[in-house]
Amino acid sequence: MYVITGATGHVGSSIVDQLLSQSVPVRAVIRSETKAESFTSRNVEVALADLTNTDALAKAFQGAKVVFVINPPAYASSNMQAVAVKVSNALALAVKAAQVPRIVILSSIGAERSSGTGSIRTTHILEEALKGTAPQVVIVRCAAFIENWLSSVLAIKAGQSPVLNSMYQKLDHKIPHIATDDIGRVVAEYLTKSDGEVAKSVLIELEGPEPYSPNDVAKLISKTLGKTIPAIAMSDDMIWELCDQLGWPKTTGDNFIEMMKAYDNSIIYWTTNENSIRVKGKLTLDDVLGKVLN
Repeated sequence: MYVITGATGHVGSSIVDQLLSQSVPVRAVIRSETKAESFTSRNVEVALADLTNTDALAKAFQGAKVVFVINPPAYASSNMQAVAVKVSNALALAVKAAQVPRIVILSSIGAERSSGTGSIRTTHILEEALKGTAPQVVIVRCAAFIENWLSSVLAIKAGQSPVLNSMYQKLDHKIPHIATDDIGRVVAEYLTKSDGEVAKSVLIELEGPEPYSPNDVAKLISKTLGKTIPAIAMSDDMIWELCDQLGWPKTTGDNFIEMMKAYDNSIIYWTTNENSIRVKGKLTLDDVLGKVLN
């Protein structure tokens, strides 16, 4: 049995799709029963569990061959790091209680840093809590998601914005990106590898074919739509206002601002850890954004 936490998210749903294509048994861990039918209709077993509930998670992990673990950032919380500690500790205890043979952790570029990375620090917390909790631990540190640009792209296409708003301040600075379907494919690969193919501890650094800057994104949009769409760096006030519109506290905006500055200054970047494995995805910026622009 392959158990997937965060199964309703972009990455989790992609992993479920990948596993189903291989005809292996899948159990989706979700919080709300209202989303169960979309899984059960595809012969996916469903386990209801909040990610802070150790007992429910341990029950969901029982009989698992491999568990995929994720810590969705708690943007609505005034302290997303504190929530990350609760989730990470619950996951760690549940993995141990269920005696899971292998876990695959969704993490992020920059997760090796314990401070100065804003919301990415939640993945550092997750990694530290889960190290050594299973005989085989695979950490997949991902580049920035290409899909993070989708909301801005859709607003531009709908005529709601004449510019590409960027939280990144350095508009020509290229940053490693990755598509969530590439993440799903690589994670599914490490979920289904035989025991002999996986070491006790594995660190994957996952990025797409090439890095992109905000100006690269704006150029693609401009070319596809046939009109000039410039990238504009958002001020701190604009970021805080956006969070307020979404019902998120100012502290979430603070986390975004710190994270983006760390990206801009290459504080968040790949490590030089010789024990890591760099993996290249296949999907480009055009592959992902072109679907909604065309």
